[in-house]
Amino acid sequence: MKKSDLRRIIKEEVIGLIRGQYINEAFGDPLAAKLSKLGGLKTSRWQNFWKSAAKTYDIAWDKLPKGSIRKVQPTSPDVKKGMAFYVINQDVDNPFASGRGWAYDNTLRGPAVLAVTVDNKIQYYGANRRGEGSGIGPKGGYKQGSAVGKGSYGTLMVKKLKQLADDVYVFDLESYRGGTSALKSKRAELKLGKDTFKDAKAWKQANLNRYRDILNARVGGRDQIDAMVAKIVKQANEVVADAMALPKVGRYGDLVATVNGNEVDLKNVTGAMSKALYYYGEYIQMQNEAERSGDDAYSKKYTEDRMKSKAGDIKAILNKMKSGKLDGWY
Repeated sequence: MKKSDLRRIIKEEVIGLIRGQYINEAFGDPLAAKLSKLGGLKTSRWQNFWKSAAKTYDIAWDKLPKGSIRKVQPTSPDVKKGMAFYVINQDVDNPFASGRGWAYDNTLRGPAVLAVTVDNKIQYYGANRRGEGSGIGPKGGYKQGSAVGKGSYGTLMVKKLKQLADDVYVFDLESYRGGTSALKSKRAELKLGKDTFKDAKAWKQANLNRYRDILNARVGGRDQIDAMVAKIVKQANEVVADAMALPKVGRYGDLVATVNGNEVDLKNVTGAMSKALYYYGEYIQMQNEAERSGDDAYSKKYTEDRMKSKAGDIKAILNKMKSGKLDGWY
């Protein structure tokens, strides 16, 4: 084996150990983990992008749910808002290089993160003696250091990054900043009837208990209404559990959840759940009355018509849960 090959292998192993030590952050979103493995983002003891960004914006990278980072085209208007990672997937020529034939920046080596912006402003590391945990920010800061990403000559303008990048990964910063402190103090108050819960598990158990109590009160056999309510209960519990794992604040300061790809107020989900169980209780009560009406055809017909109306109300809630269009009106 040639000495050059041996040196290369040793270098690769050392780099692997270093990156394993300093990149081995916990990431909730798999796209964050993917970005951490690309070139360009510093992950040393002295300068670590993930720690610096967490310090500046109070981001809990390990708590981010899947989908909090999205891949878009460089021309997408979404790159202007929040945090954006401009990425090349392979080596590309740098048309903005210094022009000297020997210049190392004539070719941009990929895959790598070229730069990171926040609200369309290129981010830089803080420049202090140690660099560790010094945060990041836009150009013009009192302690501005090197640019986040490769920071190659001539590329640090957003319009140039858009020309060079293959993909841009955008992160809804405002929805998730404060993940380590502020959002924890805004846990939802989950309502079920007159009772209030701050714990998703307790709320789920109360739902199931109330559902069983209503079933136990039934005189006749089960029908399609049982199945509809069971689906509402199941979906609402799953949505609330996901939303409470990492609270996300909407544009008006209310906690939000994702239902079938749509972002809705969490209170609309819990409200739909409560209303469905309330309607279900009324439906069971009406069914019991119909069973007891005997041969009174008029009373039985009147009660059955009311049951059909209540069943329609329950089905409407189920349809809204399925579509994710929970507007608060049930």
